[in-house]
Amino acid sequence: MRLTAIAALIALSGFAATPAAQTAVDGKWALTFDTPMGSLDASATFKTEGEELTGTLESQAGSTSFKGTVQGSAFSFVMNVTTPNGDMSIQMDGEVDGDNIKGTFDFGQGVGTWSGKRANLRFECDDALSAECRRLKRASICH
Repeated sequence: MRLTAIAALIALSGFAATPAAQTAVDGKWALTFDTPMGSLDASATFKTEGEELTGTLESQAGSTSFKGTVQGSAFSFVMNVTTPNGDMSIQMDGEVDGDNIKGTFDFGQGVGTWSGKRANLRFECDDALSAECRRLKRASICH
């Protein structure tokens, strides 16, 4: 009986000390949206708790918060944004693969694709990457 009680205490103490698991989408990402009017760069921060997803998306047009769901490496959320043409809801669906992310968006009048890379990656700028490097540094995405 005493051995069973000790084993139970050891097992429970292991569960209590285990931190909440972080999912693959958690963190900051540098994104590029392929739109009918060309590419749009943005950054996103995702945080999960269980199957609940929250975050913010920032671009030259501003910043918006969102809530959604996550299951494994797949996730979805809806952003409500104000545009010069009125309020708009944008359905976002995506999937994470390591340090890469991609998905689709639907703004009611059309659909598009987006992709990105995990942010806070360190790299050295060279002449070929200088414009992109400056953009990412301005967005505080990389160092």
